[in-house]
This record gives sequence, structure tokens and C-alpha cells, in this order.
Amino acid sequence: MRKLKLIAIICLGLISILAVACDSREATLTPATLTTTPPTQPPTVTPVPGYTVSGTVLDSSNNYLLGGLVTLEPTGRSSITSTDDGLYIISDVPDGEYSVSVAPKCVAYGCYPPKLLIISGSDILDFHLAPAPASILPGGPAAARSVIEGSIALERVEFPGDNLVLIRPNDMQPGDTAQIVLAAPECIRCVELVAVDAPVVWSVEPRVGAGINPDTGLLSISSAASTDFAYTVTADVGDGQFSVSAAVNIYSAKENPLAGVWTESETGNINRLLLTADGEFAVTINPYGNYQDYWGNYTFNLDTGFIELTATGANQVAPDGQGTGTFVIDSSGDSNGKLSLEGGICLGGWDSNTQSPTMNCGHEFVRQPFSR
Repeated sequence: MRKLKLIAIICLGLISILAVACDSREATLTPATLTTTPPTQPPTVTPVPGYTVSGTVLDSSNNYLLGGLVTLEPTGRSSITSTDDGLYIISDVPDGEYSVSVAPKCVAYGCYPPKLLIISGSDILDFHLAPAPASILPGGPAAARSVIEGSIALERVEFPGDNLVLIRPNDMQPGDTAQIVLAAPECIRCVELVAVDAPVVWSVEPRVGAGINPDTGLLSISSAASTDFAYTVTADVGDGQFSVSAAVNIYSAKENPLAGVWTESETGNINRLLLTADGEFAVTINPYGNYQDYWGNYTFNLDTGFIELTATGANQVAPDGQGTGTFVIDSSGDSNGKLSLEGGICLGGWDSNTQSPTMNCGHEFVRQPFSR
């Protein structure tokens, strides 16, 4: 009996301890509360206003460029000009400064230089583009070799101070004569050069080893003149209105048989390759006026036939429009000679579909005599 009482007392003690423990646990527990995070709201985006740019593209004074590509950089937005009226429209253009380019880059009357467009809070509906005339495009060594028939009066030449040029050979040999001609385009949108009808007084410096008729401009180089030398021919135009000068280099064809103007008459790829006696070149693939596609410097070795052309400037350049290779000049059976460029010389050709230069390597030229 006493043993049963002891067991009961122990059980009651355990129950008390458990009860206290449970009460203590319940006192320290914090009832759970349900919290909800509001959904993330997307940031407010203010639409960037876009504007419309439109206009026409000319390819001459009175003709439109049909099916040309007008591009705004750096956005890359572009538009094709209408095949009816040369109109282009580019939409959704935000505020900013853009460089506007045209492809093809060059057309028969000149090239399209990049033009700056600034958009600030409004549509620009009359942004027109026209090519810079071939007569005032940048170029390398002078390559004008002829003028069209007739002449124009000085007062009919637009911007004559900038447009007057002297048509002359870049290089002459001792004993040569050449007629120097004062020429200019008749107007700012004219490409062909025309002789200028104006009072001109001709002179040459230095006077030792060369002479020029002061009235006609006929230049004569003495047979005793030194090579690796340059004369300066000057035309004083009108009553002191303008003075135009140009250099003529004296050279030896034995030392540089490459000097001159060459053409690929059979293939028609390169219309004019100009190689000057002092190491400059200019390439014209699709000719008009005194336009040049690209130009630069060249070096060569007569003993090995090595030649290297390096382009330094361009209105538009053919893919790989330069290179290193070999040359061969063959004068047999042709008084003007033939020039072959082989190896990695890729001066280009003309793609009539894209109206732009294309890659073309290996060339066969014949020499063009100088003519006014």
C-alpha cells in the first residue's frame, strides 16, 4: 500500500512539472501573423516622342535619285527613295543629332557627303539632299586631261575663285611641250570642264630650263632641263581678279616608266589610273568630270617588278582598292605601251546593279597620251 502511494506521488509530481513546462512554452510563443507584400508595380515609362523626317534626293540639278537608300546614323533607321519622285520618309526618330548618308554614295554628277540633321521637338519635312558636284569633290593628284568643246566667259562661272583649274600634264620630260588651258565648270551643278574665255597672262617659275608663251599658255621644257625638278605655271586672270597656279614635274621615263595616265580599254574596269612621277596615284572607275574614286601613294622597284599601292583618301573606294604585287610594261607593237598589274593588286571594277565599285584583281592597261 505504501508502495502504491509512493508511485502516485511520483506521477503527480511529473504531471505538475509537465504542466508548468507547457505553461512556460505557451507564454514564450508568439502567435503567427500573416503578412502580404504588395505586388511590384512596373516603373512608369514616359514614351520618347518620335518625329518624321522626309524630303527628296537629287542626282543632278533636275533629276531625282530613284530607289536610293537614305540612312540616319547612329540609329540605323533608313528609307528607300521613291521610284517615282525621289521622296523618302523616315518615322519615329527621337530628338538628337544624326549623320545622314545616301547609297549609292556617288552618282553621275558627284557624291553625297554626310549631312548633319538635328531634330529638336518637331517633324522635319523638307530635308533634301543633293550630290556635291564632281568638279569640287576632293581628289588626289590632278587628273583633268581634256575640256569639252567651246568656252565660257569668266562672269558665267559660279564661284570662279574656287573652280578655276589649270589643265596640264602632271609630269613632263626634257624637250616636251604642252598646251596649258584655264578651265572651270560652267556652274556649281555642272560637271564637265570648259575652257574659260578671259584675258590671261601666263608665266612659269623658275625661268631657267622652261618657257611659256604669255598669251597662249604653250609650255616648253628645255632638252637640257634637270629631272627631279618642278616648275610652277601661273595664270593671272582678268585684271588681277584671280591667280591660279599648278606644278609640273620634270622626270625621266627611264627612271619611272610607270608615270602617266593608263586605261583598261578592253575590260572597262578602270577607266583611268594616274601614276605621277613623284609617287602618287589616283583611280577613277566610273568617270565623270574630274572626279576620282580614290587616291594615294605608290612605290616600285624596276629591277624586281615589285609595286605597292596604298590608298590615303577616297570619295568611294573599291574593296581592297590597293595592294602589293608585280608590274610588267610591254612596249612591243604599241608605241604607248601596255601595263600589267598582277598578284595582290585589286583596283576594282564597277557593279552596274549596285552602282558602286566592286572587288576586281589583276589589270591590263594601255597608256593614254596627254590631250587638252
